[in-house]
Amino acid sequence: MKSSILTFFLSLILGTTLVHGANVNVGAGENLQTAIDNATAGDVLILTAPVAYNGDLNITKPLRIVSSLAANQSIGGNIYIENVTAGQSVSLKNLTLSGSIDIKNSSVNILKCSISSYVTAVNPSSANTQLNFVQSNIIGKLTSKMTRSWVGYSTLRQSAFEGIVEIVGNDFDGHGLGGIGIGINGSHSFANIHNNLVQNFSLHTSGNISNNCIGIRIAGNAKAEIRNNTIKNNKDSYYKGSETFAGIGIYVESTALTTINSNLLTYNYVEHGGRSTDLVEYGNAQVYAPKTNVVMRYNALDRNPSNYPELVKGGVEHYDTISDTAEGAGFLSNTVARMNNKAGQNKGSPDDYHKDHDGSRNDIGANGGRNYIPDGRTTNKPIPIFFSLAPQAVPIGGTVTIESTGATVK
Repeated sequence: MKSSILTFFLSLILGTTLVHGANVNVGAGENLQTAIDNATAGDVLILTAPVAYNGDLNITKPLRIVSSLAANQSIGGNIYIENVTAGQSVSLKNLTLSGSIDIKNSSVNILKCSISSYVTAVNPSSANTQLNFVQSNIIGKLTSKMTRSWVGYSTLRQSAFEGIVEIVGNDFDGHGLGGIGIGINGSHSFANIHNNLVQNFSLHTSGNISNNCIGIRIAGNAKAEIRNNTIKNNKDSYYKGSETFAGIGIYVESTALTTINSNLLTYNYVEHGGRSTDLVEYGNAQVYAPKTNVVMRYNALDRNPSNYPELVKGGVEHYDTISDTAEGAGFLSNTVARMNNKAGQNKGSPDDYHKDHDGSRNDIGANGGRNYIPDGRTTNKPIPIFFSLAPQAVPIGGTVTIESTGATVK
């Protein structure tokens, strides 16, 4: 089937309406929840106390809560954000949170925050909502079922998404605790996953495990483009016990369309290749995906360590694959040097819209391409929020609907 290739990036400036309010200082001895209750929609609450603000917070109106200090301001409680007016948002910036964030039917921006627990964003009313998670760190799981989720230049552990999702420039690190780095689910979902590290979702266990130690999983007939990521060390390093769908870099359980392009995958495995028939069939592979609705090309895959993992399983066909997975240092920042003189240099997608920052052919791995900000994890400049149009490949005579909003955050 012939296709016309449509590359379309929507740079989106303030898709939610700005509500202008007053700057309100909240100092030592003042109750932050009282300040929230007394605030007017659009107010900016500036935290000036040199000590933590303790207690849970409930937010039901569009506000910005920011720190005035050089370091992040601490909030010692959980935050509940619910039913904020459609088209408006809550912003949290430069905060250290010891509790969780629960979001319901509301658009929220989380910028330069450190979160010790989880973030869960749900949208049971089917409102037009968006979660932006930018330059932040989270120890617990990030779960978003918003209309749109944009996750960029952050450090995370496990995550799960439904809806339209853009995931760029992140370090997903499982820290040897198992789990799944990035999970995309649902026939209504499309995810563009590019220029990330997804690593160390690993265990050393003799127990039985299933759907564990996986870098990226696509399920529920979701659509995804998985491009220019480095996915490594997702493994069970102890062969005893039963491992089913474990030790996999990319696992496509079911999909309407997934492309796997220009990624580097290594050390995704089960020790000794496992011992059971189930394991041989259902895990221990760099990529496990069906043949139908999956396009796989220009990736670097190896059988490290000791020829344990299979390159691919599940029936997927792969083309233009290389077996050398060496790469240098400098995640994102060394746009070309990371693959300089490595086998993956100029071996990624040859398409013009995937070219590197220097205009050369795409390099395989996390620094390939040019659709990311090299200093995005450290810059203090505004970061544009955009969603890549999906699908990028449209059959001749087919149709595509453009419907997206976003923001610029700083």
